[in-house]
Amino acid sequence: MTTISALIVDDEAPAREELIWLLEQADDLRVEVKGQCASAKEVMTWITQHPEDTVDVIFLDINMPGVDGIRLAELLKENKQIHTIVFVTAYNHHAVDAFDVDATDYLLKPIRMERLQRALSKVVQRLPLHHASSHDTHTQPSPGQAAAHAQDQTQSGAAHTRYLDRISVEERGVYRVIPIEDILFFESEDGVVVVQTRDNRFITDFSLKFLEQNLQPEDFFRSHRSYIVKLDQIDSIAPWGAGTYRLVMDRDNDLGVPLARSRASELKSLIPWSASVFED
Repeated sequence: MTTISALIVDDEAPAREELIWLLEQADDLRVEVKGQCASAKEVMTWITQHPEDTVDVIFLDINMPGVDGIRLAELLKENKQIHTIVFVTAYNHHAVDAFDVDATDYLLKPIRMERLQRALSKVVQRLPLHHASSHDTHTQPSPGQAAAHAQDQTQSGAAHTRYLDRISVEERGVYRVIPIEDILFFESEDGVVVVQTRDNRFITDFSLKFLEQNLQPEDFFRSHRSYIVKLDQIDSIAPWGAGTYRLVMDRDNDLGVPLARSRASELKSLIPWSASVFED
């Protein structure tokens, strides 16, 4: 699998997090995010502090306080550490200026996964051939390795015919069993996944990736890179600023989770809502 490196630049933290989550879902490509910046000044500081690092693509917002994305791209044109630029913006009237600074692509927010996938393909095509091959970690397996992989895949498929109906969490030196129907959502905090019920919050030993693979997909939904929610526990869907939404899970206790803009369309296919309230 080919690996490319990226720098995310946006003055809004939720927008950076959403893009990182989308990059993690990319097919046939691993994107290593080397850093996040909220301004042009932070980008220049990052470059100064990492003189030996190169970045295959910088995802660059245009409308930022101070030096905007177009001006920053002009400043980076001669920088050998940045190989390609993909602009990410909510406005389409910057497109001409973007391509004047030799941008590889121009993405409009909210970013759709299929559109991001095309942008990543363009980035890979523009990278030097020797660079791409040096990042390619795929090797042809031996017959024995292929057989073992096939067996693993078969066993994995068999395991997934049964999904979790309960989990256990450590509480005061014992393992407490929590039925799946009692769960409101899972949340990842600094790499640690916690489970939220209506009354309690517990630390787990699981990753969100493991949970997403082992929870019934008809019952659970990945609303955000850091959250998995139980669909039948969603009470309401509320605007939350900057084009994002909040899934209210428990009104009385004010429990809710963010809904990434990129996930709104899929959730709408599962829980249709009025077009007069939310737009696609």
